[in-house]
Amino acid sequence: MIYNSHIHTFKDADIPRGFLPLGLVRILSTKPGFKLISRVLNNINPFSDNDAFDRYVKFVEIGRLGTQEDIFKECQRFYPRNSRFGVLAMDMAYMGAGRVPRDYADQLKELGKLGQKHPEVIPFVHIDPRREDYMSVLKKCVEEWGFRGVKVYPPLGYFPYDERMYPVYEYCQKHELPVITHCSPFNPVHFKGKKKELKKLLQKSRDKIDTRGMSRKVMCSQFTNPLNWEHVMADFPDLKICLGHFGSSHYWKEFLDNPGNEANWFLIIKGMIEKYPNLYSDISFTLNEQEFFPMLKVLLQDTALKPKVLFGSDYYMVETEATERRFSIDLRAYLGEDDFMTIAKDNPERFFHTKMK
Repeated sequence: MIYNSHIHTFKDADIPRGFLPLGLVRILSTKPGFKLISRVLNNINPFSDNDAFDRYVKFVEIGRLGTQEDIFKECQRFYPRNSRFGVLAMDMAYMGAGRVPRDYADQLKELGKLGQKHPEVIPFVHIDPRREDYMSVLKKCVEEWGFRGVKVYPPLGYFPYDERMYPVYEYCQKHELPVITHCSPFNPVHFKGKKKELKKLLQKSRDKIDTRGMSRKVMCSQFTNPLNWEHVMADFPDLKICLGHFGSSHYWKEFLDNPGNEANWFLIIKGMIEKYPNLYSDISFTLNEQEFFPMLKVLLQDTALKPKVLFGSDYYMVETEATERRFSIDLRAYLGEDDFMTIAKDNPERFFHTKMK
């Protein structure tokens, strides 16, 4: 049995209408609109089948498959029988990108049923502290629908140490529920409201942030800096936390070119993992780039880090068939069976263990 610790199955109806510019989400959600716009986007760069436009089309195409079960099965077919999957919900209602067509409760209920029907699914509820009844949502998901953990996504506009999140962490620590958080910069899924409102949200930082000259993506990355989690771990030492994406390919590349930069998120996360016994990181999205395979192999020779790295693909955020096959086959072949089973079986079994099952 192996684990893919980090995938998504939310539908196109769970994506805000303003997530893409020019009303493209709404247009792509219709069959005629999808056919027309996808043809246009795919031909903007006719010499590439792997540029940003193609990924947007693939993203929406998978989200339109019909049900979360359909999306899950599309991912599952790339993995050995009996593989298990950490499936992370997404609440995008408060990212300032317009209306979300489907009620968040419906996404969660469907995901809960998916987990009940397929025991290999490990559902995680995304908690945004701006949702008025978020603690009720959390308890219903865990106690009634069988959810096994919590997803946190700071670049949507809140800090991990937001005081409203502390009841969530208390609940998770009490019930040994793991937390997976987004932890990479410059992500397209970020707060898209007015810059004035974004700057106001950033004023809640415990450290002064000078936003002069910062782009929106850079500003939103301030929410998800891995050092923000030190405050949480200091207050909840028994809470299991996974920093998703291990800092991003941006910082892995920077480390190769400039290994002495102490502000590099890859180095920061590496140091934090060595310091905090219940801190993990997954390689989802980042290891989409094969050039990092040797770096991961070397990383896994460190006895302090080896037990703390989780395998994940971030399906379907980066999905193309080649990408998912690379994660399920190429990476396994490169690392060798011992190292691969460490990150895809041994470490996830410890991380996902909970009292509530």
